[in-house]
Amino acid sequence: MFVHVFPRQCLVCGVFDVLLVVTSFHFSMPSTKYACKCDYDAIESSNFQRFITAYTSMHTPPKEMQPIDNLVRKGLMNVEEGNEEYQFIKNGFLNGMGFMGHATNVMALYKNNVAFNLTRQARWDSFKIFYKAVAIKCGGDANVRYAWYGASLDELIEIVSFGFSGCNKNHDDDDECHGVGISLFSANCSIDSAMSTVADEHGLRHVLLCKVILGKVEAVPAGSKQSQPISKQYDTGVDDVSAPRRHIIWTAFMHSHIHPDYILSFKYNYMKDQQICGPLKPQSQYVSFPNLVAGVSNHLKPSQMSLLLKSYRIYKEQKTSREQWINKVRLIVGDRLLHSVITGSSHSVQLL
Repeated sequence: MFVHVFPRQCLVCGVFDVLLVVTSFHFSMPSTKYACKCDYDAIESSNFQRFITAYTSMHTPPKEMQPIDNLVRKGLMNVEEGNEEYQFIKNGFLNGMGFMGHATNVMALYKNNVAFNLTRQARWDSFKIFYKAVAIKCGGDANVRYAWYGASLDELIEIVSFGFSGCNKNHDDDDECHGVGISLFSANCSIDSAMSTVADEHGLRHVLLCKVILGKVEAVPAGSKQSQPISKQYDTGVDDVSAPRRHIIWTAFMHSHIHPDYILSFKYNYMKDQQICGPLKPQSQYVSFPNLVAGVSNHLKPSQMSLLLKSYRIYKEQKTSREQWINKVRLIVGDRLLHSVITGSSHSVQLL
């Protein structure tokens, strides 16, 4: 918050006093305070309005701050970096990024302002009503969890403003989808949601952190076309009941069982040699897998990024050989892009 002091002459009585222009870091339009009794007339004055117009035109936020300004206008509140809430969500996100944690920088966090308008307040009230209903149905525990959803910033703003829709379908190929509905990823699996993000014009990526009413869950196999609970005792689906990574909220429940809470903005960065585990291989051009992900993320579709992550997990679980995995990476990424990323890297490190 900044206060700018300007001497001014009252446009009504001619008395000289001061004009205090109070500007917020997040808003382009300043609020004003006056010392003269003729304030109302001054505000109505066309001369004063011209002054404000000129002032705001000279204080347009820089390009890199425009996303913040836009999100605030859409009813989100910036959460300051030193805030405990910010640190808690940031740490949770980075922990869930796994091997990409050290190659990820959290840039900002925005909170959904449920009091922004009556519609948004109504959706929050509706979520609480369904929370109580599912809790009664399930013997007192509605099984509410946090879950991540990755997409473009425009899509996330649309969801915060109007809720999920049938357009927010899974980004995976058909054989990777677990039923027909809204797929979100567990709080400790933020890396999966990150694979579905799209970089904006500033190079930032964005994920949505939601409260989700899970109720009683059922396992839904990959490739399933299931679109509703198999019986009335179930509420939502998961890919694995014992260790859920993906939550499936059926389309019928997408407005009642999901509440968007935060938008987190992040970007990938290339890791330095000392941050990369594994032996160096001199006189050869290689790249670490985190750097590969960062390098190809702007060129591959979300479905391809998900396949790339899946191939890495299969390899790390020793379910495939290194040669088979590298061939799979080449198939997903393409030799031309892979060569471009490797030769464009400033590091010469083995692909882990």
